[in-house]
Amino acid sequence: MPVRITLGDVEFVDTGDSLGYAAFYSKLRSGAVPSTSTPSPGEYLEAFRRLDAERVVCLTIPAKWSGMHDAACLASDMLAGEEGRKRVIVVETSSAAVGLALIARAAAELCAQRAPVDDVLDEVRRASAAVRMYGSLANLTYVARSGRVPALIAGISNTLHIRPVFRMHGAETGRVALARTTSGALEALQRIAGEQLDGVPQWLLLFHADAPDEAAALQERLTAVSRVGRSETVALSPIAGAYTGPGAFGFAALPMREARAG
Repeated sequence: MPVRITLGDVEFVDTGDSLGYAAFYSKLRSGAVPSTSTPSPGEYLEAFRRLDAERVVCLTIPAKWSGMHDAACLASDMLAGEEGRKRVIVVETSSAAVGLALIARAAAELCAQRAPVDDVLDEVRRASAAVRMYGSLANLTYVARSGRVPALIAGISNTLHIRPVFRMHGAETGRVALARTTSGALEALQRIAGEQLDGVPQWLLLFHADAPDEAAALQERLTAVSRVGRSETVALSPIAGAYTGPGAFGFAALPMREARAG
């Protein structure tokens, strides 16, 4: 589903093509203030209609963070009314951004193997419960605009040049460390990985918001302290980057399926 982001009087449509991300973050650094809009039920319905699959599993971020889940559910019901059967299953996951991306990748692999839909749904539930995401923000300016932290706290942190290190797990977010430098943020994320990843093979998805060098450095550090089964680095989508701001980086981790099964 494309997500529309407005920057001043210009609309940026995030279709998943990362080639335009650098220009988006450049505008943020220049002071542009973004606003995002949720896809409508009609847009979801049109997307569902285009799919000729026997069953469709649609994943959303937590409903408390966005209207996407409600819009998708309404579209699923509308399609069922048209077709006379329930073809689209909407699943509210407990993660977003690269955490959601890992859940989707795990589910997509089973779909590619033509696994029964119940097996796919079981995998979505397991991955949603197990995935963890950690990251560091360059500052709190952008997340303060979302209302997730008081503007005063953001101002204090920015004045002191503090980089907050956060976690996301089970639809909850929180601060796990504070760092004054990029190096300090990398060290904090490395320490967290060593403490929290349980010593089992992990599927890692590293992310960055126009900070590829930091993501590369983080990958080296994570490899040194954790068992990496699979690893990939992605540019953070502007729909998330509009709130993290440029300069953010981090990772999501999901225990490999064999490790979870054991």
